This record gives sequence, C-alpha cells and structure tokens, in this order.
Amino acid sequence: MRFAYTVCVDKTVWRGIPTLCDEFTEGKRLHRVYRETPEELTGILLELHEFADRVSGAAKCCLKIKNTLDRPVRISKADVGVAVENGGAQLHYFSSNWGREFDPLNMLLTETHAIHVLSGRSSKGFAPWVGLECSEGFVSMNIGWSGNWQATTYRRAFGDPALFVCMGIGSHDFYIDIPAKEEFEAPEVYISASKESMEDASFGTRQYFIDYVSIIDKEKWDTLPVCYNTWWCYEDRLVNENKCLQNAVIGKDLGITNFMMDAGWFGNNADGINWYQKRGDWDIENLEDFPYGLHYLGEAINKTGVKFGIWCEIEAVGEYAELNHKHPEFIAKRDGQSLGYVCMGNPAVVDWAIGVVDKLVTEYGAHWIKFDFNLDPNSGCNCTNHGHGEGDGLYAHYKGYYRFLETLHQRYPDLILENCCSGGLRMDFGILARTHFTFLSDPDYVDNHFQTFWGATSFIHPAGCYHFTQSESCGDINGPDEPRNPITADMSQTKFDFYIRSSMMSTFGLSYDLPSWPDWCKKRLKEHIEFFKSISKDYILCGSMHRLTGQALRYGKGDRFQAYQFNAKDNSAYVFLYKLKGAGGERRICLKGLEPERFYHVRYVDRRDEFTTTGAELMEKGVVISGMEESSEIIEVR
Repeated sequence: MRFAYTVCVDKTVWRGIPTLCDEFTEGKRLHRVYRETPEELTGILLELHEFADRVSGAAKCCLKIKNTLDRPVRISKADVGVAVENGGAQLHYFSSNWGREFDPLNMLLTETHAIHVLSGRSSKGFAPWVGLECSEGFVSMNIGWSGNWQATTYRRAFGDPALFVCMGIGSHDFYIDIPAKEEFEAPEVYISASKESMEDASFGTRQYFIDYVSIIDKEKWDTLPVCYNTWWCYEDRLVNENKCLQNAVIGKDLGITNFMMDAGWFGNNADGINWYQKRGDWDIENLEDFPYGLHYLGEAINKTGVKFGIWCEIEAVGEYAELNHKHPEFIAKRDGQSLGYVCMGNPAVVDWAIGVVDKLVTEYGAHWIKFDFNLDPNSGCNCTNHGHGEGDGLYAHYKGYYRFLETLHQRYPDLILENCCSGGLRMDFGILARTHFTFLSDPDYVDNHFQTFWGATSFIHPAGCYHFTQSESCGDINGPDEPRNPITADMSQTKFDFYIRSSMMSTFGLSYDLPSWPDWCKKRLKEHIEFFKSISKDYILCGSMHRLTGQALRYGKGDRFQAYQFNAKDNSAYVFLYKLKGAGGERRICLKGLEPERFYHVRYVDRRDEFTTTGAELMEKGVVISGMEESSEIIEVR
C-alpha cells in the first residue's frame, strides 16, 4: 500500500505515487516528506508531508504544491490517498442528508468511480469518510475540509496496475491561482490501515483524532459535560426567561453541568418574523420573552452553578436581518445575488464575528457557544473585492472561518465550541480540529442515534461526538411513530434507562421540560449522570472504544443488537449493551483489547450477576445480551 495523489495545474492532470525523501521523529509521531517534480508540470514541486503515529501508523497527510515559476499557476484539483493492488477492491461510504446522516453504501471497484459533495457543506451529500477493503487489507480515509470535496477511484492511464483511491478538493467551479514563488496547501487527508478489519482501521483514526486533532484538553477536564438544551422541548415559540431558570435550577440538582440557550434569544419576537429570517442581528435581544435581557439570564444561570451557553449561527444572514443593510459589503454573493451568509474570505467579517462572540462571552457570561449553519453555500462567493478570486470564494470562506475559531480558542481557552450544521451536515476534521464537539443529527430517536453514532465513529472519537437523548418535542421531529414526549410517569425504568443510556457513550445532552417530570425520573436521571461523570474521563475521553456489533439503521433495520466497549489505560473496561426493537432472543458478544492470560471480574450492573474469567475467554466466547427489547445493560470488566 503506497501513498498517491492527483493534482490539476493549468488544466494538466498528474497522478503520482511519490517516493520518500526525508524522515524526522517529532514526539510520538514520525514526520515523513515525499517530493516529486513531474516533467508534465513544469516549475511545480509537489511535497507530501505525512505525520504518522509511531504505534498505530495512522497519519495526517498534507499535500503542498509549490510554484517555482515567475508567473501564477492555476490549481483546480488536489487530492491524496493510497495506491493498492487492483482486483476485488470494495469501497465503503455513507450518503448523508438532513435527518438521514450516515446511510451506508458500498460498491465493488471495477471501474472509475467518483463521489462529489457540491452543497458547500462537507457532510451534505456524503459523509467525508471512505473505507477501502482490498487484498492488502483495510483503509479508513477521511478529509479534513468543511466545504466541497471529492473521493475518486481510478487507474493511471499509462498502464500502472495500481488502483488509486484519493480524497481532496475540487469541483466544476473551484480554482485558485497560486502567485509566483508561493505555494498552496491542500486540505489534510487522514489515513489509517489494518490487516485485520475495517473496524481496526477506524479504531486507528479515532485514536489519532483524540491524540492529535481534537482541541479538548484532557488534563483540564474531570468529566465530559452533560448539557441541557432548550430547543426541542420549547423551540423559539415557547421558550422564555422563567422556563430557562426553572430548568437550570432543576438541572443543577440532577448534576447537569451546562445549559444551552438555543435559537430564540435574539431579534424582536413581537414582529411575527421567526428566528431563521433574523439571523445575523446578534446585537438585538428578544426582550419580549427575556424582559431582563441576556446579561441577566446568563448571570442568573451561572449563579445556579450550571454554566450558561448560547446558540449563534454566526455565518448566516436572514432575509429580514438588519445586517443586510448595515454591512452589505459583508454578504457573500454569487453573480451579484446574496447567498444568505457572510463571506469570511473578507478579513473585516472575521473581525466583526469575533466582536459578536466577545459580547456573548463578556456580557452574557457564555461558557459554551453552539455554532450552527443552516444553508447550502454551494460553490460560494465570487465577489473579487472580498479578498479572494472568482473561483476560490468558498475555500477562502472556510479558511476565514477556521481563523475565527482559532482566535476564539486562543482568546478564551476555557470556552467550549460546539459544531452544528442543520444537525450533522458538516462533520469533518477541518472544523473538528477547531471545535470541541460535533452534533450528530437533529432527530434523536434511538434508531437514528445509533445509526449516526456508529457512522460518525468510523473516524471521530466518541468524546468528540455530541447528541441528545430522545427528546421531548413540540412537533414530529422524530417522526409520526415516535412519541412527542417519551418520558411518562407510567413508563418502565427499563425503557427510561434505554433512552438515557443510548447517548451516554459520548458527550451527551438533554432537551426536556424538566419541571413536568415525575420525581422518580429525576432521581433516576441523577443516578445516570453520576455514573457518567464517574467513568467519562477514564473510559470515554482518555480511553479507547471498540464497536462490537454492526450498524443499526433507522426504521427497524440494520443490526438490532448494539454493543460498544470502552477500555481505560489500566485495561479495565465498560461494555454498553442494547436491544433495539426487532432484536429478539439473545446474542453473544466477544470483547476486544483485553490481556488473554489476565483474570477479569465481570459484573452486570443492573442484574448484578458476577463472575471471573480470563481475557481470552471474554474475547473468544464473550458476554450475552438478553432481556426484553428496548432495554440496556452495562457490564463492568475489571
């Protein structure tokens, strides 16, 4: 298995397999440099930089295209990947859309094939990950870019028997002109390989993410947060100051650490124009529903001991937002028409956006900002007075957005930055290298949660994932077959545990009208949160996860048994087991990553069965998922 890349310079396409030139040791990583000067690309030096973990071999790959000429050159495509033996290879990938994130697809690679994302959002169309299964093993590959990208498979025209599988930037509208003597760095591509299985290749990517990509400071955190969110139970039409304060007070008693004031806090609510049409007017507070203002609300919630947070769609500009008239030079346009967002290729826009967040933090007391983005920029802005060219407006926007996020993290190192995009439509390492958590999907019914969680952890470490337990909702967000309020006084504790535990394997959130909850549900939730806090650092944040079953799918499809194992550094583990609707019977699940000769004490937390056996027995014969459908169990392995 060798590295490969493709570049298009001034309409000349070059597909190459570079050779190693230099190698350096940098801490836990090896930095390797591959260089090539193709005769077909006069005056172009190609450098591929590989930063590989010395244990797993998982790596970040950065392609630099250096223009040594005295004139500009035009780049319209740049991708990185692998070259493998041709024959019987399969490509695994996911389609992705709103509420339909991570639908699995696969195909036998018998001829050239391409996947294109053209929506301007990295996970709208397809997830930014592909898996390659071939005679040489398994490869997990994902691109660190938030805009348009493509994944292509092809063979070199001049007869090389290798099959190329690469990911990179490029679309029918993209190009960027590199000035003389300067360079262009293509978006990073992350590659992990295994001889054993696709899950082992994905395991390498997950660990690379938490070790080298994520901005989460593991040393600072005692636990992953538990965040209350106002959205699904109230949306913007029912939320108000009093409801926020009531839920914060109850949340503190239950152990909730953070409070998120979602959309509905800005703009004049009395005019009948909804939040979507006013996005951009972050300086106008909704004083009808929050009569004392956001400074008062933030201060009051922080005083409860729960940390206040706030939602902001910083990129977007609604049709009726005053920002359209105050700063028309901020608006991204294509052929003179507004695209509905601010162009962060314009440095003045980045400065303005930082000023908005300064106010949210210093005046409103926000400890967490949820950044959403609810539109498709497609090919992006082509205004040449924004600091970019006609062909690289979307590229410049995302580079500006990355600078914005980096500045916030440097200025407010303890501020939590959440990535959201119409749910999960922009989940990639470009944006996740600059935010703490990524939201998985707007709908949060259990089948959808497991489908998206399994799909996302094909490359994202679970600590970087964030989703709600199945919410109480004002409408049919979870579909007509799911209850608008799943929590009732007469429900069984088994089903309550099932709902809550489904989101306890990552950073998790809740969206409920807590004052209306039965006392026993509050008490049980408090117990779950205490347990989550006791294990989340050692077993989720600082640990490693193994997916022990296949992917569950929506509407009763896919693997109806779900099992996930979290190993701590001391080789102890917790195993989360679930039986979904349609599971039937029981299932034996083999564990992973234990020491074969070591003895382990195994305890089922709910039914309290206990036994002692060897690691070899647990990995070869496993443990059993049984009981009724829509139930859960946690097993402690020490």
